[in-house]
Amino acid sequence: MDSEEKNNGKRILTIALLAALVAALVFVVILASKNASIKSDLKELEAEKEMQRRDFQYEVDSLMKVHNELKESYGELSLELAEKDSIIQADAVEIKKLLDSQWDYYRIKKKLSQLQEISQHYVRQMDSLYTVNRELVAENERIREEYQAERRQNTNLTRQKEELTNKVNQAATMKLYNYTAKAVRFRAGDKEATTDRANRAERIRIDFTLAANDLVNPGTKLFYIRIADPTKAIISKGTGDEYAFQSNGETLQFTEKVRVNYEGKETDVRAYYVKPENVEMRPGTYFIDVYEEGGKLIGQTAIDLR
Repeated sequence: MDSEEKNNGKRILTIALLAALVAALVFVVILASKNASIKSDLKELEAEKEMQRRDFQYEVDSLMKVHNELKESYGELSLELAEKDSIIQADAVEIKKLLDSQWDYYRIKKKLSQLQEISQHYVRQMDSLYTVNRELVAENERIREEYQAERRQNTNLTRQKEELTNKVNQAATMKLYNYTAKAVRFRAGDKEATTDRANRAERIRIDFTLAANDLVNPGTKLFYIRIADPTKAIISKGTGDEYAFQSNGETLQFTEKVRVNYEGKETDVRAYYVKPENVEMRPGTYFIDVYEEGGKLIGQTAIDLR
């Protein structure tokens, strides 16, 4: 092999080596370019993933904020949906854990969709409960107003009835006039003479006229006479029940009682208190009251003895 052939061989080898080097450089450049592209794609994927995670997080937070505000606005009414609320709270916690610990777009998307559906159903049920409750409140208010109106009407009727009854009772009450009381003593021939001297008084005579009243049932009427001496002590023949009567829930002692046959016409009545022979009348004012049988006070007068 001559010198020229050797040089050609070296030249060919050099060219081959250069071609291989160029090919290697081209491969390195292409590989680096692909790696850069992959890294860029990965960054874009990571950025997109982070954006999706934030979107999911925002949706969950917004949904739970609205849910909790809804619960608070409905107050005690929301307690009726406590079980559904606990499901919503648990699903929200699970989604947040998935967002913080692992990334499964479709799983998280599915969970979020389920949460949104449950939340919407919760809102519809709450609105339905609110509507029903509002209708019940309105119905209860209507019933209450009707009850109050009926109660007022019954109260008015009762009052009117009581007033009418009182008027009838008052109209049917025995009334008297010309009511007088005098201290008297006996003179010759058993004639009475009035006196204002306590030491001469032997009796107290009580006179009055019962007014005519067609509303009072005719028949025998009983009247109680109470005389209080100047010390305000009631003059009575005894302290037992046979010398007492009832008036407005009280037991009162009487001095005398008188029975009158009343036929609805004006009737004059006279009664006496006769002092015991061994008792002297005291000087001072004597108060004489007349009560009808039911215990109602119908007459008052007084006399002064010196």
